[in-house]
Amino acid sequence: MFGTKKNLNDKNDTMTLAPYEFHQEDGRRDLAEMIILHEYPISMVEHIGFRKYSKTLQPGFKVPSRNTTRKDIMKRYELEKENVATLLRKAKGKIALTTDMWTADNQRKGYMAVTSHFIDNTWKLQSRIIRFLYVPAPHTAEVLADALKESIQSWNLDLRLSSITVDNCSTNDAMMEILKGVFPYGSLLLRGDFFHMRCCAHILNLIVQDGLSVVVSNGVQRIRDSVVFWTASDKRVQRFEQVAKQITPECSRKLALDCKTRWNSTYEMLSIATSYKEVFVVLSARNNLYKNPPTPEDWEKVEKICEHLEVFSKTTLSFSGTNYPTANLYFPKICALRIAISGWLLSPHDYVRKMADIMLQKYNKYWASVNGLMGVATILDPRYKMALIRFYFAKIFDEHDFEIEVRRISDLLRRLVDEYGSKMGKTQGSSNQQDFDLGSSSKSNEETFMQEFAEFLQQDKDSSHDISDLDKYLDAANVVLYDEPTAGLDPIASTVVEELICSVHIKGEDVVGLAGKTASYIVVTHQHSTIQRAVDRLIFLYEGKIVWEGLTHEFTSSTSPIVQQ
Repeated sequence: MFGTKKNLNDKNDTMTLAPYEFHQEDGRRDLAEMIILHEYPISMVEHIGFRKYSKTLQPGFKVPSRNTTRKDIMKRYELEKENVATLLRKAKGKIALTTDMWTADNQRKGYMAVTSHFIDNTWKLQSRIIRFLYVPAPHTAEVLADALKESIQSWNLDLRLSSITVDNCSTNDAMMEILKGVFPYGSLLLRGDFFHMRCCAHILNLIVQDGLSVVVSNGVQRIRDSVVFWTASDKRVQRFEQVAKQITPECSRKLALDCKTRWNSTYEMLSIATSYKEVFVVLSARNNLYKNPPTPEDWEKVEKICEHLEVFSKTTLSFSGTNYPTANLYFPKICALRIAISGWLLSPHDYVRKMADIMLQKYNKYWASVNGLMGVATILDPRYKMALIRFYFAKIFDEHDFEIEVRRISDLLRRLVDEYGSKMGKTQGSSNQQDFDLGSSSKSNEETFMQEFAEFLQQDKDSSHDISDLDKYLDAANVVLYDEPTAGLDPIASTVVEELICSVHIKGEDVVGLAGKTASYIVVTHQHSTIQRAVDRLIFLYEGKIVWEGLTHEFTSSTSPIVQQ
């Protein structure tokens, strides 16, 4: 077949005829993918306009029927399902699940979504939806448990589960208790201690919603009603924007209505509305239909509370990340929230203190004892190890509880390491005993025994000083990585950075300022001055391979032709 081909060197966008190969199967595959991606109705393939358009683009393409397109879509579904199954089979670690119920607006039917989360063999975080199924009413704990169990077993994940994260409600609590007794007892992490995980973002939502409902519920409702009124029609939106340009020309954000069950959308609505409070006041005097606007006291309270809720907003955004693991972010942010709420109890404003008291009660309900598994994730962050645990616990707990909580997290980590070690067949000790064969020895019994006694003493000495891999990790000095620290800097600034790197190393302080922990650091650089001033030993890479290694002062005298270049 012949088709048109664009001449890349022609500025007039002329086209020339060129031979090419057309495949009907490729066109059908791309058509099915388009319908899936954009949620188009399958019936579009029978629309006269679409068929005419397709004929214009490629006369050789035969648009399939509705039934054929449905089969192509299901074929693509089966292919993607097999790809996910292969990915899950290759993953060597545990698999975590998250699940939630969703109600279709047009059908008023309940659907369950189940998503798997795991680390693949290239150490990348993967998330894949493994099930989206209709769950008939009533949505009792038994019905939900049966649906989730069937989803898990259909993917053969019974023995590979680490945890299931759900929203906080009594039905989910009962569902998780049922499921905990379904799966093999020994396959769950620490016998199921962490099988049921509560959604962090949902807990944040509950904390804030409780606080807002007590102190500014009426004020929030008046602001919500105002936003609804001025976004109800295009004419009102236009009128609001005209007045806003005159009174607050620096504000360009559009009014946004919140979703009552999502506190961060409420925060967004309030933060935008407060920037237009003068506009609402002016419009209340000009429009008789606009009744019950927010009072000055409402605006004062909402502005002050929004200042305090900013920390919740940032934490929610951090927890909502999808392209990076968030477990190591959890602990410091949750502890920082606890300290912030405690500080609000000293506010001069009564409504802020009241809000803080309600929030602290809800916080303690779920996080009074900071989730141990997230504390473990913090320890496994080599930047912090136990230091960050002790730092925050010293601010939250008294001296007695401080030691108890630190020991609790440390003991949990050791239990996890021991469990993984036992499942991997790793033991703490080893047996090097040898069978005695006295008759075959040419030496006297005494000489043989004395030689074996010497070996026994050495083995006994080594075993008495055995240190577990975990203890080695916790006691190891930190290694700091500097990635191109002087790139793009002028010579003076480069010198300052290079001297700073050296001074940190000489002082022997780690990244959180603890003395005597930084044994070494690694610098990745292309700058010769950084090599001369900041490092003692050098590894020179060329096209991904090591071409020279040695002390820095030996670098300039190297005979390697690549180094000399």
